[in-house]
Formats: sequence, structure tokens, C-alpha cells
Amino acid sequence: MLKKKIDNSSKKGMMVGYIHHSSYVVAIEPGWNITPQAMAKLLQDRYSTKEAAIQLVDSAVLVPVFRKEDYEYVEGFGDVLESNLNFHGHNLRTHVGHLFLFMKGAWQYSDNAIDWDPVSEVFKDDSGVSFAGVRDALGAVA
Repeated sequence: MLKKKIDNSSKKGMMVGYIHHSSYVVAIEPGWNITPQAMAKLLQDRYSTKEAAIQLVDSAVLVPVFRKEDYEYVEGFGDVLESNLNFHGHNLRTHVGHLFLFMKGAWQYSDNAIDWDPVSEVFKDDSGVSFAGVRDALGAVA
């Protein structure tokens, strides 16, 4: 019997992470009430290198409400999202629908834990606005 695909599009929760020493994913759930579009713009504008991504995730900038340092690589991090293929069920966070992961030299995005696409392709921005800092990003969601 085939299971119906789970739609995560209505879920507002996000996780932001990076791959630590090519094995585990370190990730946090931000405490901000921000759209995925605004998060994508902030990550690209202000935290576009691996060093910056590590600094962001390891700091209090995003006001983390949850942190995990040992997701089983990308697959284990993907199991945060509700799907029919959760191999690491203990990672599931049912309210999360958006994953941002710094890998392959850029921010990647997934809303299904299978397809990982560059944030720059998923969230095209033609606004011409650049976030100079965190306060600008928070103002964008007000």
C-alpha cells in the first residue's frame, strides 16, 4: 500500500545547520518568527561562507530554541522533516517544514528531505534589498 506524500509546506518551523568534519550535521532551530524567504536572504547576504555558517549556528544570533550536534549526516538531518522514509525517527520534529544546510560551498534548502537545492535557486530575489544585519532581516517580516 502506497502512503500519501506528506506536505510540509504549511509548517513554519525551520532548522539551520552545517556539516561538521564531513560526518555529522550540527543544527539549530531558530527562535525567530521569520519566513523561509527572509531566512534565505539573511543566510546568503550575511553568512555566505562555511566559517560564517559555523559562527552563526554556534552563536546566539538566531536565538536557538533547540540544538543537536550529531545528526547522522544529511540523511539524519533530513529526518527532522516528517516523511514516509524516516530512518532516524528520533530526529523527527513534526512542526519543522524547512531545512537550510551549508554544504557544497553554499546554502542548500529542502522541504522534503530528499531534494537539496541551492538557496539562490529556490529563493530568487529581485528586490535589490540587502540585509546589512540581523535587525534588517527582522524588520522584513514585520
